[in-house]
Amino acid sequence: MPKAVSIILPTYNEKDTIEPLLAEIADIITPGSEIIVVDDGSPDGTGEIASGLAAQDPRIRVLKRKERGLTSALRAGAEAAMHETVIWLDADFAHPPETIPDLIAADESFDIVVASRYVPGGHDGRKAPIRRWASVALNRVGGFWVGSRIRDLSSGFVRARKSVLDALPFHGTYGDYCINFLVRAERRGYRIGEIPYTNSERERGYSKTGSNPLIFLRYVLLYLQTIIKLRKDRDE
Repeated sequence: MPKAVSIILPTYNEKDTIEPLLAEIADIITPGSEIIVVDDGSPDGTGEIASGLAAQDPRIRVLKRKERGLTSALRAGAEAAMHETVIWLDADFAHPPETIPDLIAADESFDIVVASRYVPGGHDGRKAPIRRWASVALNRVGGFWVGSRIRDLSSGFVRARKSVLDALPFHGTYGDYCINFLVRAERRGYRIGEIPYTNSERERGYSKTGSNPLIFLRYVLLYLQTIIKLRKDRDE
């Protein structure tokens, strides 16, 4: 795989997955690539594990922060990225790293490529029906409401040019950042493609949203709020 890329991994309490995930990604990317672990002061030692691995592999970089938040972590990783091609994914194996080569190999004319559950060949592999149904409703109704052609606005597994990330920094609280970013990019005229992939349940550790119905509802409301704002911005 000749292209050098920057991979961003935001982490918080991922001690059970960070080592195997870094090993798998390291086997995929080129020697000139980099993996940026952005750790939000994980009390379980995720940052220390990543730092130990970074001492053995110069492609791994660790940014340790006192601040917490997915969106700001991704923004910090994007700002630190050295390569024009940037890919980000969750650190819990819900986004399978074996999809990374497909993202890299996708048409280079695209400014952004989304790993999508909702294009032909894609699938939502999560077990909980309520999460699958909520995601389908969000993407179908939300996409229609904001006038987007993108089928998986809430993917969170994306390849983008660094120049696009510099022009359109992430805004939001949680997964709503992805909806906001993709719709704004689409309205700016950036070329966006989607490739199929299958997501899954996290392999180890605990889910930050799935174990608490109130937290899950809070994030659904955040997504809806983002969609309403994007619709309002379009109509103004």
